[in-house]
Formats: sequence, C-alpha cells, structure tokens
Amino acid sequence: MNEQVTGSSSNAFWDEWQLAAIEAGVAVPLAELGCEILRTHRKNRWSKDFLGVEDDGPVMLEMCLTEPVEAEMLFIENLHPYNTALLEATRIRLGF
Repeated sequence: MNEQVTGSSSNAFWDEWQLAAIEAGVAVPLAELGCEILRTHRKNRWSKDFLGVEDDGPVMLEMCLTEPVEAEMLFIENLHPYNTALLEATRIRLGF
C-alpha cells in the first residue's frame, strides 16, 4: 500500500485499507474505525507492539470479516484505552 504522511492523506495506506475493507464487505463504520487505528498509529508513532502498523492491515481485515464485533471492541480499546465510559458503553452495546 502507498504510504503518504505529508500533505493530503487521500492516498495513504490507511485510506487504501478502508476502501479495500469496504469492497471486501466490511461495514462502513467498522472500516472507518480500522482506518482510524492505522492512521492514529502512524501519526502518533505508537510502538510496534500496538495494533495499527501497516503490516497489521491484512490481519485487521480478516478480523473485521470473521469477527466484526470482537474487531470493533479491539479497535475501540486501542483508540480510547482510558475512556472507561466509552469502553463500558461499547461493551454493553456489543453484548460483552
């Protein structure tokens, strides 16, 4: 995937991942969350131990297709680890 960090991110790998996910059948809101994970990881220079390095793209796509509820929870947990209210509301909404 083409990584673009400066200027417009319209061709960044996270945008390409989102389009590929939607084309593969991932629900748009979940594809947007996955895109946000990839973008946030790159922009914030998270450690490679966190979800969201470019190489995680195929695994994230597979998760979205086979376990969408679990993928959504994992994405929310990675994006908002300290927002306990959001995490609890998401757990309830998703049936965890």
